[in-house]
Amino acid sequence: MSPMSSAIHMTAAAWNTIRQEVAAGPSRLETGGILLGHDYGDILQVTVAGDPGPNSQRTRDTFLRDRDHAARLAAVAWEVDRARWIGDWHTHPNTPPVPSPIDLASYARHLRDPDLDFDRFLSVIIGLDDQRQALVAGWIVTRDAVHPVPVRLGDPQ
Repeated sequence: MSPMSSAIHMTAAAWNTIRQEVAAGPSRLETGGILLGHDYGDILQVTVAGDPGPNSQRTRDTFLRDRDHAARLAAVAWEVDRARWIGDWHTHPNTPPVPSPIDLASYARHLRDPDLDFDRFLSVIIGLDDQRQALVAGWIVTRDAVHPVPVRLGDPQ
């Protein structure tokens, strides 16, 4: 299925995790976490959004998740409903919610890593406007292109 015809469905529980992390953190530093769920081809279903973890590193322009924490979240999600790592989410407090060169380099490393076995990587970026309102943008990254995709928040009807 073409990335252009894909959409991201994020459960209410996953979106609530992201909202809580965005609200709790200092607005001038990036934060984020892993996205776990299912890739159904035309739909990427996010069932779990991870928090950054206690050993994450945050700056104004970068975010590095706590890998051990993310691995534990992924193990639990796999046991619950066979959800797997399909992407990441993070904030851009100082720039629009568009993948930066740092983001793109990170996604390219994931896509090249044979142990991860990604055909495509999901990126959800949260920009914050002057009133700290979230601007949500979804992106599907492949080895050849980066495509914007709609993000549907909340559980399917």
